[in-house]
Amino acid sequence: MGVQLIALILAVVLVLAGYSAVARQYVKSQATQFMDVMLSVREYTSRKVNPIIAPINAVSDEAFLPAAVPSYSATKVFEYLKLNHAYEDFQYREASLNPTSPADLADDEEAILIRRFMDDPSLKELSGSLKTSSDHHQYFVAKPIRLSKESCLVCHSTPERAPRSQLRVYGRKGGFGWKVGDVVGAQIVTLPEDAGLPAPSRFALLLVAAIGGLSVAVILFVNKVFSRVILRPLFGVMCMLNGEDMNEVLGKRPDEFGFIARRIKDLRDQHLE
Repeated sequence: MGVQLIALILAVVLVLAGYSAVARQYVKSQATQFMDVMLSVREYTSRKVNPIIAPINAVSDEAFLPAAVPSYSATKVFEYLKLNHAYEDFQYREASLNPTSPADLADDEEAILIRRFMDDPSLKELSGSLKTSSDHHQYFVAKPIRLSKESCLVCHSTPERAPRSQLRVYGRKGGFGWKVGDVVGAQIVTLPEDAGLPAPSRFALLLVAAIGGLSVAVILFVNKVFSRVILRPLFGVMCMLNGEDMNEVLGKRPDEFGFIARRIKDLRDQHLE
């Protein structure tokens, strides 16, 4: 009975471990792909949109046009993606310790990630689990936002260089003092670790379950054979050593157990004579 219990426990552990591995790999893949989309939006904005709109912002005394800012474009694209049911569990943030917009101010968890990027310039990505205030575990992928272009300093070096339209919208306190090469924030994609699995992953999960079931069947079969071939005759020999008579089946066995049983019987008969 103990072997069956061990087999059942091993099967449950195998299935749960397989499920966890498949689910986590799927979630990681989804988060990474989503991050790639946001990076592409930022790059397109930086190369194609900013050169058109930035000169307008520089001379305009009217409303600031934020579409020139890569982080703004990525955030807005994300808002539209969230309208799609497939992305409703995703969260996307471009957080900073010194943001232009107060809405982008990093919380405590985000600040830890940003400081890790700041402390290690070679660090390109972080990923793992985050525990939210509602005790739900979220999987995250984070990449550093590094100031790489001199043109960005127009808006982020000093308030005196910034467009008047920008100052009118965001004020003179946040988003200044940045330098080329600085890590000024982090892109962070999060989604629940228990996000639903798609059909291919369900197939993989079923495969893991099948392997687990097969493992149980093999262990139970081996246990039955071991019990029949080893345990039962060994128990019979032990009973004979304790004074019990040799049973008929054990006496007819052609293997070592049968030989030992017959020898015990002969020795016992000789002793009685």
